[in-house]
Order: sequence, then C-alpha cells, then structure tokens
Amino acid sequence: MLLTDVTRPLPLSDRPVPVSPPARPTASSLVQHVVIEPARLSDWASICKLVAQNFPLQTEVDMGYWLCHQLPYFQVARLDGHVIGFMHAQPRQDTGTLWVNLLAVDEQYRHRGVGHQLVMHVESVCRDWGCLRIGLQCLHTNVAGLALYRQHGYARLVESITELGHQVIVHRKTLPVTDAPASCPRPPVQLDGRLRRIAYRLFYLAWFRRHSPVRG
Repeated sequence: MLLTDVTRPLPLSDRPVPVSPPARPTASSLVQHVVIEPARLSDWASICKLVAQNFPLQTEVDMGYWLCHQLPYFQVARLDGHVIGFMHAQPRQDTGTLWVNLLAVDEQYRHRGVGHQLVMHVESVCRDWGCLRIGLQCLHTNVAGLALYRQHGYARLVESITELGHQVIVHRKTLPVTDAPASCPRPPVQLDGRLRRIAYRLFYLAWFRRHSPVRG
C-alpha cells in the first residue's frame, strides 16, 4: 500500500525508546531451524499465497512488478525447504530509508519467533543495503503487528490514510552508527539484469498470473 494522505502527527519521537524484551513465543521456538535468505523464482507461489492470506488489499499489479523487477528485494524464511514467511523491503537511496512493504508469517508458524527473526533480519540488511533507517506502515487494526514493532523499538510517527481509505500508522527506526558492521558478509543488494527481468515478466504474463492467488 502506498502512503498518500497524512492525517495528523503523533507526539512520538524517532529516537529509540526503552522497550521490553520481545515476548517469548508461546510454542517451541523455530529460530534455530529457520533460515532467512533471498527469494528465488521457485518461491513465487509461496510468497503470493502468503500475500493473499495476509494482505487482501494488495494488488496483482504491484505483486507482478515486484516479483519480476525486484525479486532481490524479497527475503524468505525457510523451514525444511518450505517458505513459512517473507519480507519485501526497498532501499530508497534518496532518503537513506529501507522501506518495508510486506512482512508476513504463515499462520500455523506464528508465535514461534519467526516474525521477530524477520524483523531483526530487516535491521541486519539495512546497513548492507546502504540505508540508515527503516520505515514501514501497519494497519491500525493489526494489533499483533503493532506490538511486534513496538517491542523492537520502532517509533510511531504519523497516522495516515491509504489510497483505499484504510487507516495505517507509519513507523520508523533509525539505527545507531555503531550498528554499521566493520565487515559485512552480504554485498549491497543488486537488482537482476534487464534480460532476466524481461524473462521473468514473460513467464509471469504467460503463465504465473493466471494461477496466482493474488487478485485485483
């Protein structure tokens, strides 16, 4: 969802605020078993299934563009080879912000640390991708999501209305300079070359779009 009409500011600071440690998962943790890694073409179906389940307002047009032209911006949480969660984050070099568009965990694997693991992964790649802060927006009715970001020290900046008239709360977290790694195992993210993106688009239009659960 795109940020459009800002309604009113909230009296909250962008500086990190003291927060309680993230709540312990209610079931056995999966943190030691889940691997977070860049998405692949074979992950498209799993990603779109999670989008359809968790983001009913997300359009097929946006998903088609992101999958074909921004696949390296997707990171998936994989358990025993299966995708159980994912995130899509765009580095915006003009503002130095890593903007998180989507972040979700399969319902049957929630409350087991995967969401926390994805949020921490966002912060670990933020510096790698040349950004200084993280931005995102969350529906004001998404109680679990709001609690998750609060536990990780995200500041609530403004309330906003999306193009479809839904109320969201914009969050931001500025990372301390000391978080910048002296050496980094991940190079800055690079988008796929033009020919590969064209091939993805042809595959998407010719076959995948007809089978995708994301509509609208």
